[in-house]
Amino acid sequence: MTSLPPVPALRRVGGLAVAAGWLFLTVGSAAWFTVTKQLRDEKITVPGNAPVLAGKPVQGPVTAYVEAHVIKGNAERGAGGRTFADISDALRGVDGSSEEARVLRNQSAALSTAASLRTSLMTSVLAYGVSALVAGLGAFFVIGGSQLRRAAAK
Repeated sequence: MTSLPPVPALRRVGGLAVAAGWLFLTVGSAAWFTVTKQLRDEKITVPGNAPVLAGKPVQGPVTAYVEAHVIKGNAERGAGGRTFADISDALRGVDGSSEEARVLRNQSAALSTAASLRTSLMTSVLAYGVSALVAGLGAFFVIGGSQLRRAAAK
């Protein structure tokens, strides 16, 4: 049969959990608000061809994800459905000074820019997820630590 740890140990562990929880909650919330502020400062608006949230400012995980989705679709349409690999293959088969080569290089540049924008937006979405996880863990630690301290007081 095992016994419970001594009361002072439970109280200390509970206190540490509460302190760590408040730290996690604060850091997670601060990260969420920082990403939101940075997105807001960019003054990006979800375009009219978005499936949802058209015209809304990009300032949260959902609008950032929708914007990234729209950028992907627009880039694919602008490149005629071609990928980087398709364009590279096509460039190898044409004269480098031809009009077709110029069009292909422009499509490649547009795809590259779109990929960079999408990556930035998806990084913001990921940052929102991590900050929510950290804040959620913080809340869990605060509640769990409080329960340990309460149990030690009985």
